[in-house]
Amino acid sequence: MKNREIIMRRLERAESNMEKLNFVLSRQGTREQFNDLIQETREVIQDAKSFVQQEPMSQGEVNPF
Repeated sequence: MKNREIIMRRLERAESNMEKLNFVLSRQGTREQFNDLIQETREVIQDAKSFVQQEPMSQGEVNPF
Protein backbone atom coordinates (compact mmCIF):
# COMPACT_ATOMS: atom_id res chain seq x y z
CA MET A 1 0.00 0.00 0.00
CA LYS A 2 1.71 3.17 -1.16
CA ASN A 3 -0.39 5.62 0.89
CA ARG A 4 -0.15 3.72 4.16
CA GLU A 5 1.46 6.58 6.11
CA ILE A 6 -1.06 9.14 4.87
CA ILE A 7 -3.98 6.89 5.73
CA MET A 8 -2.56 6.15 9.17
CA ARG A 9 -2.17 9.89 9.87
CA ARG A 10 -5.78 10.50 8.83
CA LEU A 11 -7.02 7.70 11.07
CA GLU A 12 -4.95 9.02 13.98
CA ARG A 13 -6.47 12.45 13.39
CA ALA A 14 -9.97 10.94 13.47
CA GLU A 15 -9.06 9.12 16.67
CA SER A 16 -7.79 12.39 18.16
CA ASN A 17 -11.05 14.09 17.24
CA MET A 18 -12.97 11.40 19.06
CA GLU A 19 -10.98 12.19 22.21
CA LYS A 20 -11.71 15.89 21.72
CA LEU A 21 -15.43 15.09 21.41
CA ASN A 22 -15.27 13.20 24.68
CA PHE A 23 -13.50 16.15 26.30
CA VAL A 24 -16.08 18.64 24.97
CA LEU A 25 -18.89 16.50 26.36
CA SER A 26 -17.27 16.08 29.76
CA ARG A 27 -16.49 19.81 30.05
CA GLN A 28 -19.94 20.87 28.84
CA GLY A 29 -18.66 22.45 25.64
CA THR A 30 -20.92 24.23 23.22
CA ARG A 31 -23.04 22.54 20.60
CA GLU A 32 -21.07 24.43 17.95
CA GLN A 33 -17.74 22.97 19.18
CA PHE A 34 -19.22 19.48 19.11
CA ASN A 35 -20.68 19.91 15.61
CA ASP A 36 -17.41 21.36 14.31
CA LEU A 37 -15.50 18.32 15.57
CA ILE A 38 -18.03 15.94 14.06
CA GLN A 39 -17.76 17.68 10.68
CA GLU A 40 -13.95 17.63 10.80
CA THR A 41 -13.97 13.92 11.67
CA ARG A 42 -16.30 13.17 8.76
CA GLU A 43 -13.93 15.02 6.42
CA VAL A 44 -10.92 13.09 7.75
CA ILE A 45 -12.71 9.78 7.26
CA GLN A 46 -13.78 10.74 3.73
CA ASP A 47 -10.19 11.75 2.97
CA ALA A 48 -8.86 8.39 4.19
CA LYS A 49 -11.51 6.55 2.16
CA SER A 50 -10.48 8.37 -0.99
CA PHE A 51 -6.86 7.27 -0.51
CA VAL A 52 -7.97 3.65 -0.02
CA GLN A 53 -10.05 3.82 -3.20
CA GLN A 54 -6.99 5.00 -5.14
CA GLU A 55 -4.91 2.01 -4.05
CA PRO A 56 -4.36 -0.71 -6.65
CA MET A 57 -6.24 -3.94 -6.12
CA SER A 58 -4.31 -7.05 -5.15
CA GLN A 59 -5.03 -10.45 -6.68
CA GLY A 60 -8.34 -11.91 -5.56
CA GLU A 61 -9.43 -8.67 -3.88
CA VAL A 62 -12.83 -7.22 -4.63
CA ASN A 63 -13.22 -3.46 -4.09
CA PRO A 64 -16.76 -2.76 -2.81
CA PHE A 65 -16.46 0.99 -3.56
